[in-house]
Amino acid sequence: MDRRNFIKKTLLGTGALVVGGAPAVSQIVKASEKRNVPVFGPDLKTAGGRKHTPFVKAPKRVKAGEWFDVFVEVGHYKPHPNTMTHWIESVALYIDKFEVASARFRATQGAPRATFTVKVDKPGKVTLRGFGYCNIHGLWVSLPVEVEVV
Repeated sequence: MDRRNFIKKTLLGTGALVVGGAPAVSQIVKASEKRNVPVFGPDLKTAGGRKHTPFVKAPKRVKAGEWFDVFVEVGHYKPHPNTMTHWIESVALYIDKFEVASARFRATQGAPRATFTVKVDKPGKVTLRGFGYCNIHGLWVSLPVEVEVV
């Protein structure tokens, strides 16, 4: 069985929500926690990994309760093809274990990048992670980004 069919069958077996033919990122992440669906990356050593590993840019320090911008992009390390047969369907931003924002893309119609405006109410450290879903190569996670909330 090739990788694409394996991922497709694994995702369908988890009960992941399918919207317009594409699994929603948050549902895949939740399913992966319950049923061991593969989440790839971060992988900056291989060409395929550099194309799929999301990049997250955020301030190192923010004030509690104040809005700040977080940039998430797939293709930052190496451009990802966005064709009718191979594209990034969505990106999502997680703060610690909670999804706080997501964006969906269609083939050839949008660069797989988004800026999300978010806030954290309690002081302390939080970890940001970006997720990107490729229609062929599945779900990928970014390197963690630590933000100090004061």
